[in-house]
Amino acid sequence: MNRRNAQNALIALCLVLAACSGETATSSTTVADPSTTAVPTAPTTSEATAPDTTGRSSGRDVELVDCEEPAEEVAIVCEAYDLIQTHYVDEIDEGDLAEAARLGLELLDGSDSEELLVCAAPDEYFSTVCDVAGGAADDSTEAAEAMVAGLATFALDPNSGYFDPQALDLLQEEQEGEIEGIGALVSPEDETIPGDNKQCGVISETCRLLVVSTIAGAPAEEAGLVRDDVIIGVDGQPILDWTVDEVTSAVRGPSGTEVILTIERGDETLDISIERAAVLIPVLEDEVVGDVGYVRLYNFTGNAGPQFEESVVDMLSAGVDELVIDFRDNPGGFLTTAIEVASVFLEEGDVVITEGPGENLSYEVNGNAIVPDDMDVTVVVNKGSASASEVVSAVLQERGRATVVGENTFGKNTVQQRFSLSNGGALKLTIARWLTPGGLDFGGTGVTPDLALDVNGLDSTELVESLG
Repeated sequence: MNRRNAQNALIALCLVLAACSGETATSSTTVADPSTTAVPTAPTTSEATAPDTTGRSSGRDVELVDCEEPAEEVAIVCEAYDLIQTHYVDEIDEGDLAEAARLGLELLDGSDSEELLVCAAPDEYFSTVCDVAGGAADDSTEAAEAMVAGLATFALDPNSGYFDPQALDLLQEEQEGEIEGIGALVSPEDETIPGDNKQCGVISETCRLLVVSTIAGAPAEEAGLVRDDVIIGVDGQPILDWTVDEVTSAVRGPSGTEVILTIERGDETLDISIERAAVLIPVLEDEVVGDVGYVRLYNFTGNAGPQFEESVVDMLSAGVDELVIDFRDNPGGFLTTAIEVASVFLEEGDVVITEGPGENLSYEVNGNAIVPDDMDVTVVVNKGSASASEVVSAVLQERGRATVVGENTFGKNTVQQRFSLSNGGALKLTIARWLTPGGLDFGGTGVTPDLALDVNGLDSTELVESLG
């Protein structure tokens, strides 16, 4: 088997494979993050009165400031509020935003401080939120960060999120290929949520963190972590009320160090010790199996498009009669790379359409198709196939250019953009949803294969032989 040498480091344990996201420190669009696409119903607030200049909670003075000239330590609340109102894919009620900020404060341990607390009130609904801040936060900075985290966690979809400066540093390390961890892809799912989309934002008794897949040869696989394991603890600490980002941060760490995951597997509860390591995977691998050209693409990195095209050219030069394209456990990546990959098969037309607030955008192929129109193409997917892999699978299926085989994909059809905040952190917002050119939305349910087949655990030869 010919393995391409180009490799890409992936996040150690993640809902979001940020190394493939194409995000910058300020802002850019990406379809990389495997997660939910539908926005959960935000909690409803009761009607609040306009804020006074000073509130009081637990005997503590709380100074309310508006967003005309907010104090530096609380400006991020105003910034986040404005970004959500301007850029978020769905309109969110002001009262629901205030309630989400309050829920963020409720996660704090509480405070007995008597120091004056400054609290930003972007609108009249936030006066009662600031009352809660007085009894919840040690200082104004802690209150502001908790409110912003609450906005992202409780009012928006799970793909949106707040990164404090330390978390943002870790994210940027991921994008630079400096990740060390265990090598697993996880998904938070709540079976009590009606409908097909079961994604959730905060771990609870019903919102459970499931292992979707492990990277071949990575520590998670070697330690025995398997698909559908439910992670319930990290290093002896239950993860109830944690966000997935918090779980990720706890699991990651330097190579050679140990992390202990508590998992539920069926009726068993197990502690699994995993030694962290640098997690590297090839961009792709290819092989001629009989008269079939097999190409497996692991992720849609920035350099994956040319490598994929080169691989297909090699297969055609070898005289294969058909192609099998393997997207199993491919979490996605750059939208530009998805367009490059689709363009190998399609001479004209759109690859994907994004729908955002007041703006719809279409993305066309580049006109460089190299695969003959009469060559049979099979695309193989599973639950770990997400985002950009779904974009390509869906458009090839819709255009009748490929037969999709396997199981329903992850169901990630949203586009994120990351915005810098004045405290050195960032707010990531879902700014659009993607649809196929024919208007089909695979959010939540994923791409449905033309042929349902158990393709998990098969090597290249076994997979090609199973396709007959």
